[in-house]
Amino acid sequence: MEKYNRFILSCCLAMAVSGCVTQTYENDNATPVVQNESSNNEIAMTRISLGLGYLKMGNTTQAKLNLEKAKRYAPKLVQVHTAFAHYYDSVGEPEQATAAYEQALSLKSDDADTLNNYGVFLCKQGKYAAAEKQILKAIAVPSYLLVSQSYENLALCQLKANHFDEAELYLEKAILHSPSDASSLLNMVKLQYAKGAYKSAENHLHRYEKATRRFSPDSLALAYKVFAQQNKLKMAKNYAAMLVKMFPHSYQAKQYLLNGLREIEADRIAKQYYLAKQNSKPKKQKRTLKLSPKTQSTAPKLESQVNKPVVKMEKPEVKSASQTVDKVIVEKTTQTDAKVSVPVHVVSKGDSLYSISKKYNIHMKAIERWNGIKRSDLIKIGDVIYLANPKKVAKS
Repeated sequence: MEKYNRFILSCCLAMAVSGCVTQTYENDNATPVVQNESSNNEIAMTRISLGLGYLKMGNTTQAKLNLEKAKRYAPKLVQVHTAFAHYYDSVGEPEQATAAYEQALSLKSDDADTLNNYGVFLCKQGKYAAAEKQILKAIAVPSYLLVSQSYENLALCQLKANHFDEAELYLEKAILHSPSDASSLLNMVKLQYAKGAYKSAENHLHRYEKATRRFSPDSLALAYKVFAQQNKLKMAKNYAAMLVKMFPHSYQAKQYLLNGLREIEADRIAKQYYLAKQNSKPKKQKRTLKLSPKTQSTAPKLESQVNKPVVKMEKPEVKSASQTVDKVIVEKTTQTDAKVSVPVHVVSKGDSLYSISKKYNIHMKAIERWNGIKRSDLIKIGDVIYLANPKKVAKS
């Protein structure tokens, strides 16, 4: 998400400032040295580049020293303060990073690079609404060229906030602004896979491959999962073979050989999506049924009622005249009192309909039909999956 290197380019473009003249004193001498503001900005930019270079190498002392020198030469240069913001973010000082971003925007409120980077920083802090506001401000700047990347930043931020529909909308906008952007296309494949829209994920996967004309372990592993979920096993195996052959030492290839790529990043997003949907559903109130001996029917059972559950009433010892508790026990009986046994599989971590069908050598469509579920439905740990037709087993 962080694209701080972009503002260095914009800093270089800002060096066209000229005409203003300032007077400084070097080495505490009384002799004044006249410099124009443009040359001060150039010196400051050099110091910023040095500072960021040291920061990348982990030398925070030299990084801050050069940034302080840059600030001394050009205290009103926006890039000085955004560089400080990046420094404070890197060393874990979010309050000071926020102050540096605010200072930069006070100098130039419509600096798109600063707005975008500030939004990315706020998203890291979990301030999703504020992050969205800043990045949208960057996109609204007419001269801003990196709109696609900012929309992708918005999508990733919304994904972090569990706003999956908004994330998909922003990825669509990113792709519209840059149809061949590999990063946006691959992120769309992951998101649609997570939402169970496998056909749409496949279409975006083809667009990604056409745009990049190259493969990566991440994309090949994702392609394998997309086709496997659609039961297109031949295509899935082709991608798996490419993964192992082209990137034999990659983490994804080793995981495929170890456990058939049981869980990749897209699967973790899918779990995140499932949990978000479960949490968003209104909780149903349980209905409580109270029975008393007076309501129990003494009429003889009809023949049609033989297979229905039999309700037995047990009345415990009454503690007081005003307290009576009835306990309901439900037993299921049949005419022959025979026990019906249906082979089942209890879902555990990493299971999918595809892996279950493969484990028991049962066609996936049969499992879907017996259990009344669809391939796009999510199964969760503890679910019971019938491995035979329960209706036929009951009749036999």
